[in-house]
Amino acid sequence: MQTTVKSTNKINLLTHRINFLACVLMCMWFTLPFFRVRAGVSILLLFFGIWLVTTDLKWLTRKWSLDLIFAGVFFLTFIPYFITGNIQYGSAGPNIILVYFPLFFVGIFINHYYMYYKKDYETLGKIALMTLVFFAIGSIQTYIGLTLYPMASRIIATGVGRYEAEKLMFNRMGVGGFGYIYASTFIFLSVVYLLIKNNYKLIKIKKFFVLITFISLLLMILEASYAISIMIILSGGLLILTVKNKKMLVILMVFLGILLLLIPPTFIGEFFLNIANIFSDNYIINEKFTDLGMSFLQDSQSSQTDTRIQLYTTSFNTFLRQPLFGIYGPMGNPSDPTGGHSGWLDLLGFYGLFSGIPLFLIFYYNFKKHFRFYKKDKYYGYLVVIYFLFLVFGTINPVLYVFEVGFIIFMIVPIIPLISRDFRNKKSVLSLRGVDNENIMDN
Repeated sequence: MQTTVKSTNKINLLTHRINFLACVLMCMWFTLPFFRVRAGVSILLLFFGIWLVTTDLKWLTRKWSLDLIFAGVFFLTFIPYFITGNIQYGSAGPNIILVYFPLFFVGIFINHYYMYYKKDYETLGKIALMTLVFFAIGSIQTYIGLTLYPMASRIIATGVGRYEAEKLMFNRMGVGGFGYIYASTFIFLSVVYLLIKNNYKLIKIKKFFVLITFISLLLMILEASYAISIMIILSGGLLILTVKNKKMLVILMVFLGILLLLIPPTFIGEFFLNIANIFSDNYIINEKFTDLGMSFLQDSQSSQTDTRIQLYTTSFNTFLRQPLFGIYGPMGNPSDPTGGHSGWLDLLGFYGLFSGIPLFLIFYYNFKKHFRFYKKDKYYGYLVVIYFLFLVFGTINPVLYVFEVGFIIFMIVPIIPLISRDFRNKKSVLSLRGVDNENIMDN
């Protein structure tokens, strides 16, 4: 009998280690461009399969939280389109939905398993720390590549059939593309929490990795020269200092909205031109902020800013003409144009509220679940800011097929504070949660 128990314990320990390793390798796939390019999607599917069969499979039949339920509903809404042969995502084709959408949302399920079903905070802390190490390596590789080839990240993000030789070279160098830069932007704001609020709780080796990650991410983001990424960091940094909860964010946004209506456009234009001058040595950022400033100073229909606004309007108007099922649904007109530059508006234009409502309910219940988890922790304010900026980003950029961003938002951002917890002291973990798991699961 005792031998049987020991054998069972050994098997359980081995299964746990394999499960942990599979999760770490998935995190590496999403956060280390050098590894992802060489491994490919098939290897990720292998890792996920190993991870799934080594979980406590009972979690698949237990009561799911509402964000998981609506994630399932969201994918079910595409079945009628698949059956009728109308499953498309504009000119990008069906692979966006069949491949990239699942990659975008897979982090929700992995996070739920460890954080709310198993309550294995120690494993999550280890996963978070190792993910930061992967980010440090990937951002250093990307930074080196960008110093040699400033447009490398943008070239990687171009469509199939363009710059293939250059893409191959940059991929071999481990340079991250559009998705990697923006995923790094959101994780950067999370890392700030560890440096400012929780630095005293970190042991020396963790402090070292966190600091290296912070520096390498910042250097890479600045070198990549994505104007929106820079704006997310600047605005996120300011919001983190002032926003402590959702109510405060709403009040601040209303105040800023009123302020923008009262401030003369010329003043706003000059403000952005001054920012452009700060980056006078960086042509790309300087051009973006100059263009934004000039759009306030003069009624220019040819500026990049005005062009993007027209694209957003195009998608929104298409949605209004076919609000229920979009252009690919019954009585839809597939030839109706969409702008292709807004994650949420484009999806509404393609598939209407039929798919749009489950999507937004995923966000609502997932964010709410994590808000309740960190209700008594200062990270609550960070989550409010990061999730708000994520929603804004998805409004002004195509994001649903940028799977790195989805994985970071749903899997990694919610577990960053767990790096600093002393898991030998169970009370310290419970004090972080603020509410019991049953209440979280019900919302």
